[in-house]
Amino acid sequence: MTDVTSTLAKMRSFLAPATGETIDRVRHVESKSLIETLEWLNIASDDVAEVAQHWDEFRRDDEWVSLLASLLTQVELQRGSIDAPIPIWPDLDEAGPSGRLFYMYLFALGYEGAKEFFVAEGAPENVIDRTFDVLARHCATHRRKWGTFGIDAGWWMLPVLRGELVQIGSLKFHRVTLGVGSLSPVPWYDEHVAATLGIGFRRGDDSLGIHIPQGADLSPGRLDETMDEARRVLGEMWPTPQRRLATCATWMLDERLRTFLGPSSNIVQFQQRFNVLSEYFDDDEDVLDFVFRRPGTALKDLSQETTLERAIVDVLSSGGHWHTCSGWFDFDGL
Repeated sequence: MTDVTSTLAKMRSFLAPATGETIDRVRHVESKSLIETLEWLNIASDDVAEVAQHWDEFRRDDEWVSLLASLLTQVELQRGSIDAPIPIWPDLDEAGPSGRLFYMYLFALGYEGAKEFFVAEGAPENVIDRTFDVLARHCATHRRKWGTFGIDAGWWMLPVLRGELVQIGSLKFHRVTLGVGSLSPVPWYDEHVAATLGIGFRRGDDSLGIHIPQGADLSPGRLDETMDEARRVLGEMWPTPQRRLATCATWMLDERLRTFLGPSSNIVQFQQRFNVLSEYFDDDEDVLDFVFRRPGTALKDLSQETTLERAIVDVLSSGGHWHTCSGWFDFDGL
């Protein structure tokens, strides 16, 4: 099987079959409705036109409609169920326009329900709007990487549409049950050490995962503002009676960046907010994708205009690897 054929088979195996009622609901969505939603979400007019133009072909295809209806149903049923697994599937671009636009249709059909959920959770309007900017941002990344309209890392739309991930200020905050949720930090303390450290560190404890969007402002002042706003907003949206950690698992916590970038670097000062675990795993592919967005490009052909770009290439060219490390800090100030 081709890669995309394998991915589609895994998706169908993972998802429950769609009901006839849901399939009819998807099939009866009009292009006009898609256009209005995507324009509201700041998708460029030419791209909206492509989505609308292909929709009639998409909704006549029983296989695609059934798959979309199944995933939409799962998203809606799991909204608010933060321990439900988040499937991380490869994108479907190789399947043609229907695959490339699949998550666009999912987002357009799931947007209103997700927005209503966030409102009921007490999310401020500016946080909701900022959170849904994820669609346009991932479209921009897709175009930068492939030169076409689509959504990069389409699976990332799932925690947004399920109502468990919001953007506040410069960062994304994901409501996660530590050690249970699909995006819990890895590596993490073993069970004995976590038990010794106590509340906040153990499997089953409330936590918040921090994720760094492309182009995030990581300047110390902006991050202070972000954390102040996040504590206020999330203290109301997702309150907890116990100690809660904010965690982050990223190559940006690799301590070697301190040597390359120096103490005044925003990334280095971001690191200093965290207690970083000594364990790590190699993650060269993620670093290359985030920094360069040029899949398949030889190291010698990558841009080396910035200190960070030169550091990434230097380590990999010498046979080294970049490490994803996990870190934490007390989020609620307890």
